[in-house]
Amino acid sequence: MQPVRRSGGRAARTANPERGLAQRLPFAVFIAVSFGLLIVSKVYPTLNEQVQGVLIDVAAPVVDVLGEPVTAIRGFGTVVADTLNGAEKVEKLRAENERLRRWRDVAIRLDGENAQLRALMRVSDEMRIPSISTRVVSDPGGPFVRAILLDAGAGKGVGKFQPVMDSSGVVGRIVTVGRQSSRALLLTDLNSRIPVFIRRTGDRAILVGDNSDRPKLAYLPMQSSARIGDEVFTSGDGGIFPPKLPVGVVDFVDGPTVRVKLAADLSRLDFVNVMAYVPLEKPEQSPVAQPLETLPQGASVAVETGLDRPSAAALPPADPVLPSPPLIPAPRPAAPADPAAPAASASREGAPAPPAAEAATDDAESPDETPPPSRGGT
Repeated sequence: MQPVRRSGGRAARTANPERGLAQRLPFAVFIAVSFGLLIVSKVYPTLNEQVQGVLIDVAAPVVDVLGEPVTAIRGFGTVVADTLNGAEKVEKLRAENERLRRWRDVAIRLDGENAQLRALMRVSDEMRIPSISTRVVSDPGGPFVRAILLDAGAGKGVGKFQPVMDSSGVVGRIVTVGRQSSRALLLTDLNSRIPVFIRRTGDRAILVGDNSDRPKLAYLPMQSSARIGDEVFTSGDGGIFPPKLPVGVVDFVDGPTVRVKLAADLSRLDFVNVMAYVPLEKPEQSPVAQPLETLPQGASVAVETGLDRPSAAALPPADPVLPSPPLIPAPRPAAPADPAAPAASASREGAPAPPAAEAATDDAESPDETPPPSRGGT
């Protein structure tokens, strides 16, 4: 009895060409669709974001329903762990309560002094940024994409690049917005970059995510003296994040490598706040001062006061200028009488008359005497 040889492989495909074509057709369709999506994304750049928004709106309710059992199991595990470690946590809470009570007294005193100084210096209150409370409907993604899905979208005022916070500190920022939901990129994601500064030293840096639980600080100054325990806040550079939002504390320092332990626990995010912060607009995008028009030679504009100079026709006529009267010298006062003059005249009665030259000199030196009449006078 001879064994039966089964036909397969190339011979089977040759014998049944329709079956081989059906196996190759899906692969060709997928390649064609991929190239089509690439071309469409280049021609219509905003279409990709619109499609992502629609997909997020569709997937959000499904993910919410599927995540309920996981959330319940996690909550049960937390309750069991808290029950087993109850005594230790009670002691820690007592010590922390005592420490906070002392700090409360200090804070009340400093708050009163701060209010008095602000009133004295007439300092305005800091800008209050409204926020939108929303619920997290999915956990962070895989090891290469760390993001969360929120059940608030453009319909509730959520916008792209808005900061996301919880009760402890910054969580991330909005990257995709749909009508009913949105997606936030966490600080630990590989694509996350936010400007920060160290409060103790004032050194500015960039918090760079690398898919680990503790992002690192890049572009620190060479002479930076960062140490473990230093608080890190947002610097506000670039205008996307408002300044002085808590980020975390320095947890690791090894030469130029500095890592930060985030203040927010990204593994237990239930509710977050989306800050309705409008990014800072550059002055070139909304200029206020308009260039002055070309003016004729000799014209002037009151730039500082903003008032137009009145024309010459609108000015009132000036008062006529009268000629000033001629200057007339005032007469000189008469010389006081000399008491010795009678005696001198009496002594001169018996003396001879002076010469003619001396008489002319006396006439010239006594201007008070009446001048002789002119030849034309009567």
